[in-house]
Amino acid sequence: MFQRNKYIFSYEKKRQAAAKKRVLTVILIVFAVIVALIAALALYNSTIHIDLAQNRNIQVNTEASAKDFIEGIGNGRLVEDVPIDTSTVGKKDVTVKIKVGEEIRDYTFNVNVIDNQAPSITVSSEHWNVLEGTPLEYMSNAEATDNSGEEINVTVEGEYNPNVTGEQTLTLTATDSSGNTSQQNIAINVIEITSDMGDMTFLTNKGNNAEIKDGVLYVDGIIVVNKTFGLPENYGSGLEAPAIEAMRKMFAAASSEGLYLDTVTEYRSYNEQADLFEYWSVVAREGEDTMSTVKPGHSEHQTGLAIDVNSTSTSFADSAEGVWLASNCQKYGFIMRYPKDKVEVTGCAWEPWHVRYVGTELAEKLYNGGNWITLEEYFGLPSEYLD
Repeated sequence: MFQRNKYIFSYEKKRQAAAKKRVLTVILIVFAVIVALIAALALYNSTIHIDLAQNRNIQVNTEASAKDFIEGIGNGRLVEDVPIDTSTVGKKDVTVKIKVGEEIRDYTFNVNVIDNQAPSITVSSEHWNVLEGTPLEYMSNAEATDNSGEEINVTVEGEYNPNVTGEQTLTLTATDSSGNTSQQNIAINVIEITSDMGDMTFLTNKGNNAEIKDGVLYVDGIIVVNKTFGLPENYGSGLEAPAIEAMRKMFAAASSEGLYLDTVTEYRSYNEQADLFEYWSVVAREGEDTMSTVKPGHSEHQTGLAIDVNSTSTSFADSAEGVWLASNCQKYGFIMRYPKDKVEVTGCAWEPWHVRYVGTELAEKLYNGGNWITLEEYFGLPSEYLD
């Protein structure tokens, strides 16, 4: 009996010891779990958790900042947003400052700057009218821009023959450094130049917008009269107000410098030009002079914008007044319409006394430091009789 009780006591003691061990083990495990949780929580709180956009591609030269790609911050806040440099293509590191608790930390992620947009080709029109025999400078009227900001060249595919009337098609192509390409087809209608072309619009070979309206040619708003383009018989009635005002200012300025300027010829009607042309035709036939007067309808005096100053002799060019006029008329909106070295361009003889009002902006450009540019050169126009 004693032995049996001793055995039971020993067994109970061992069982209790095992139970205690199991409890201790559970306690240790629970403690370890708690410690692990505390450590994990501490680690979580010390680590920046940011949800970034899955698509972090952005077009070149697009305004963007870091917050555009941050969808959420789990345990902190963005201290300051930063712009992203998108001026060039490629991967870009973006570093922002995140406040976690009381600590401010740097966080870096990257975005990919891409360029998959084709250049844009701009033309004034997809259908151009040009005059027969006028070489066309394509690029003066077409340009390409690209989101990359780089300079884009426009190339031309197809052939253009200025001497063949009718419609011709060209293709403009622009390609950027990323290989994006765009194309633009243009139809060019080559028009035969005649004395009765009627109302129409066309491009000059310098890309200027020209319009013939009621028999009068306007290029970028400027009336042009020469041997190719004339005026109707009933056009004009006198010297135009802008020319009168500019002339008075110019004459007053010359007078303040002790010089005397006056007009020899101002407005001249179609019929008056016809009489003058007939007179000089007779003189030329008699061999006394060469034919230098233009046909009726082709005189700038009929526009009411041209004047002859002081003399109709080429010797005027060497006078003090002539020198002053050639050097200063542009300040008042006048140009030397028929320069000495541009006879083949204008089709008219040198006339150092003849000035034409075009406004100060254009006049200053045509002055060209004293090396006068003609309207024909500036706008790209022919000047020769059609019959």
